Amino acid sequence: MAVFPADSTDDDWQLAVKLLTGYEMPLRDSLFDKLLGNQKIPLMKIEFSDYNGVPSNAVLEAIDDMNWRVQNSGWRIENTDFVVPFFSGKHGPITSASVGTKVVMKKARVTLIGTRGSDAPHGGWGEGGDIVSSMDKPFDDLAAHQTWNDQALHQYSYGGGKALEALLGTQQSTIDFVFNGLPVERKNAVSLKSFQDAAQAFDRAASFFSQRHADLSDWEFDLGAEETSWKGQAAGVFRDLIHGINRNYREYNLQLPTLQLPMVGQLSQYGTELRNFETALQNASQNLYNAWDTWQLYEGNPLRWLHDVLLDVTDYMWYHNLTKVRYKRSSRSGDHKVISGEFSGGYKDWGALEDKATWKRIGEEAIRKWQESVKNELGKVGRQALIDIQNSWNDQKFTAITTVSVDLQQQLAIDQQDKKDKEQKEKEEEAKAEQEKKDKEQKEKEEEAKAEQEKKEKEQEKKQEELQAKQDAKQAEQEKKQEQQQAEQEKKQEQLQAKQDAKQAEQEKKQEQQQAEQEKKQEQQQAEQEKKQEQQQAEQEKKQEQLQAKQDAKQTEQEKKQEQQQQAAQAQQTAMYAQQQKQQEEQQRKADQKQAEQEKKQEQQQAKQEQQQAEQEKKQEQQQAEQEKKQEQQQAKQEQQQAEQQKKQEQQQAEQEAKQGEAQKKQEQLQAEQQKKQEQLQAEQEAKQGEAQKKQEQLQAEQQKKQDEAQAKYQDQLSHQRLGGDLGAVSSDALPGGSHLPAAGGDGTSTINPDGSVTTHYPDGSSSTLDPATGQSTVTLPDGHREISQLTPGESLNNPDGSWTTRQHDGTLTTDFPDGSSTNVDPHTGDVTTTLPDGSRSTTHLQPGQDFPARPDNPYDSNLNRNQPNFEEHLFDDRQLNASDLGSPLHSAQGGQGNVMTPNGQQPMLPMGTRINGSTSGGPSTGERIRAVLGDEPQTVIRRRPASGTTDQEGVGAAQRTGSTSSSPFMPPMHPPGGGGQQQDTQSSDRERESWLTEDEDVWGADEGGAPASIGRE
Repeated sequence: MAVFPADSTDDDWQLAVKLLTGYEMPLRDSLFDKLLGNQKIPLMKIEFSDYNGVPSNAVLEAIDDMNWRVQNSGWRIENTDFVVPFFSGKHGPITSASVGTKVVMKKARVTLIGTRGSDAPHGGWGEGGDIVSSMDKPFDDLAAHQTWNDQALHQYSYGGGKALEALLGTQQSTIDFVFNGLPVERKNAVSLKSFQDAAQAFDRAASFFSQRHADLSDWEFDLGAEETSWKGQAAGVFRDLIHGINRNYREYNLQLPTLQLPMVGQLSQYGTELRNFETALQNASQNLYNAWDTWQLYEGNPLRWLHDVLLDVTDYMWYHNLTKVRYKRSSRSGDHKVISGEFSGGYKDWGALEDKATWKRIGEEAIRKWQESVKNELGKVGRQALIDIQNSWNDQKFTAITTVSVDLQQQLAIDQQDKKDKEQKEKEEEAKAEQEKKDKEQKEKEEEAKAEQEKKEKEQEKKQEELQAKQDAKQAEQEKKQEQQQAEQEKKQEQLQAKQDAKQAEQEKKQEQQQAEQEKKQEQQQAEQEKKQEQQQAEQEKKQEQLQAKQDAKQTEQEKKQEQQQQAAQAQQTAMYAQQQKQQEEQQRKADQKQAEQEKKQEQQQAKQEQQQAEQEKKQEQQQAEQEKKQEQQQAKQEQQQAEQQKKQEQQQAEQEAKQGEAQKKQEQLQAEQQKKQEQLQAEQEAKQGEAQKKQEQLQAEQQKKQDEAQAKYQDQLSHQRLGGDLGAVSSDALPGGSHLPAAGGDGTSTINPDGSVTTHYPDGSSSTLDPATGQSTVTLPDGHREISQLTPGESLNNPDGSWTTRQHDGTLTTDFPDGSSTNVDPHTGDVTTTLPDGSRSTTHLQPGQDFPARPDNPYDSNLNRNQPNFEEHLFDDRQLNASDLGSPLHSAQGGQGNVMTPNGQQPMLPMGTRINGSTSGGPSTGERIRAVLGDEPQTVIRRRPASGTTDQEGVGAAQRTGSTSSSPFMPPMHPPGGGGQQQDTQSSDRERESWLTEDEDVWGADEGGAPASIGRE
């Protein structure tokens, strides 16, 4: 049960400590459950008692009882037993009382909970535990020898800081850390050294891949180029093998890049990023520890805040309780009585001090202030630490390390297609250069015509400017004459106005003189009246002072007598004061009456003067009206003259505009003729360009036709082989280089071009090419018509098959199909990501010029033809591969017949250590221990078998080292020539290693005791 107002909301201090150290502190709302005194009062026990000393000494003894205020100055609390004296009601608790009310002194005895034996609570960290009361018998609702426990409070206030101290210490780890009985679980412990260990592992791996790539590059260079004259079939296969291995190591080297740092040397990028994150984690922990180290000393103990609240309570009692009561002695006894209406028997609006509920609110206020200090001093720093760590981790970019599959046959086709593309590109560049030359000549002619036209326009503008200058000069002369006439008229008007102002000033001067004389007379009368009034007032005050002096003398004597005589003297004084006040009021009334008469006379004189002023203003307004009338007549005459002048000027302007319009019309006719000639030249140029484009498209159609015929021929031969024909009948010329297999759905193929654009060919003969860099889209219809448009990032293109292709802001292309599937192509990296309607995704890496299905193979699409033959079904046949099916030499040795040949007429090549029936020579090794590297989850490519509607999963494995007991050298997975790229990565394709290189032992993850799978944990 949480003690109000403690709560666990927004506890950033606890979250930050848990993340940085793994130390999980108790919840903040449960810290004070076992620190409650009588009547559930937090942090203290309260007992009330009556004052039994000398009544007249009660206040003095109360001051002595509060010496604990001095003893507990600062943050260290030396005295834990407090006494708070106060006056309360004679018959029970009160919060207020009227003057004269009898009150009695009470004492609240406060015992703080949180001490053990003679130790006093103070700032600074420490361990908590059970606290046993020394009471031998029950008190209020507490049992004898009551037990409290502050262990959870100490674990929260001090355990987190000590965990940070262990993380920043020499061990740099919170493994086996325990504070006050609360340990850090090993699975949650944090070790800064683990980041350094993982970073060094990355460094070793990156260095290994970099060196292997350099060695293999030297081998490949020494073997010579692709067209080396000495190279035969076997040498070519060996060179392709080295080339494929080198490609894998190059990919590993690119995925684990290295950095050359001054004074350090070569380090991996991932290792450097891990070290940066370690530094950010250490800095955040240090900042949080510094804040806690100050807080725990001065503000960590809740009793320190309770002490401050009790100081406020005693201050309030002094000013509103103890100093508002006096001891009154009578003939028989004495009592404490309230002498001020500001008396209070409670604290603020929390209730009476004699009520234990008020003291419960005082304890809750101490908890509130302690919790506020946690949020302000530790929570803010903890929140910033969480933000800094999150930002540091977001800056690091860790990606999965993948292995690029090597397909030699496909690479051969790509190389041949690249050669053809190169020749085609050279032809296109020649045609483009010729076209640019013609365009340049046409542009020069257009620029010459444009220059001639601009020359004529400038001459016309010059003539127009000369005519306009003459017109402006005439206009300026006319305006000058008009301004002169206006100035003369204004001068005459100013002279008339000056005369009028002079008369007005003279009239105002006379009025001011009369007003001054009248005010002077009024001031003299007022001064005389005030003088008389002051004399009367002085006499009256003198008499009053005399009477007051006598009264004071009598009062002095009367004060020495008994209280009854004092009351009588007071009554007599009150009567005399009332009589004196009455006389003074009468004198004031007479003075007010005279003042009113004087003001009445003054108002009459003022009214007369205002009447004279009104008559004068009326005459002045009449003169002003006559003057304005004359001025309006003069203005009307002047406006008429100006209107006539304006009319003449407009007529001249109209004539000038008519002449200018005729000249403009002639200029437009000349410009229209020139524009017509230019359009004719442009039309002729476009016609020539269209003919050239048509020829180009015809050549491309013929090439496509030949390629389709070769593809059909190859399909027939392959089907013949499937049905028992001679495999050797399929020659290497059956499938031209650069040709591609149709997609399973029959919706066409897409190609990543060398320039970064993507071309998609559709079954109806149409195609589209989209360049993500420029946004240019070219759609070619079956009849050869081309449509060119421009796509901005975020815009989409509607394809002939009903799909939509969108140009993304990051330079990728996304195609969405009607069945809910989509593909995302990154021309820069060659990555093709396919997403099916069920949410499954697969990624394929392609080289420039390599094809991929334009439409993903959707196993959930009911509209696909399940009986349509497909090339891939031969590769994924359910039959068990046996030696008798292939007619291999192995089968011949066993009495079998047949001859197996690859499409190029050669014997098929199997992976080393693999039998003809698909098993490996090494056999399974149950004692091998498999160790994976970062991102070693295999990618899954979903393939559909059209005939059966089932799906196959092909695992593309990441680089891994299998079997610490095998002896085969480290080599990425390879496929033999002749369709190895279509082979599934199944168990039958694995092989054991037969030899080891010494340097392979240093590969990260190969040795025992490698870096843990979870960085930051041990």
